Amino acid sequence: MIRADVELTFFRRFLWIAIACVIGTGWCLLDALVTYPRKLEISQVYESFPQTTAGTEQWEEEAQKRGWLAEAPEKSAHELEALILNQYILMAGCVVVGFVMFLKWYLPRGSWIEGDEETIRDSHGKEHLLAQLVGIDKRRWEQKGIAVLHFRDKDRTSKFILDDFKYNRENMGKILSFAEAKLQTIIEGTQTDQPQNS
Repeated sequence: MIRADVELTFFRRFLWIAIACVIGTGWCLLDALVTYPRKLEISQVYESFPQTTAGTEQWEEEAQKRGWLAEAPEKSAHELEALILNQYILMAGCVVVGFVMFLKWYLPRGSWIEGDEETIRDSHGKEHLLAQLVGIDKRRWEQKGIAVLHFRDKDRTSKFILDDFKYNRENMGKILSFAEAKLQTIIEGTQTDQPQNS
């Protein structure tokens, strides 16, 4: 029985995405709880003064008292409230995507596919007899390392995917060779069993 263990290097990209999402979540949290609320407070105070010469002077005095720049804020309080809400929405998106990417990196650990001249199975409990093989789709094998084995058991059809990017390439090739040899034997046996035309 040849076993093709999972290639964790293939799944490492999902870990990097998950880490990037954690960083993104932290950034959004900082903006939502610190950066934008500080700017919001300044804008609210600024907008509390009338937009007149006297109001401007009062604002400048208040800004100096609080250690703020006396310039008019770049964004209104309304705009900053919207930005804070956006940060929470982005944060939620980062958490969801990050969690999914973490699972895509973590769950395949320890998984495998193995096969011989008679059987193919994987670590998730999926198993097929190669005698039930009816076709092999290798259209994506050369470019993407994906082959799909098609099986038929009575009236039930199913498929089994071989992926030499996700699993050990050399052993995956050997398992595919087992399947191809078995399918060829099945085809030749079917042709032999057919009655010859007189």
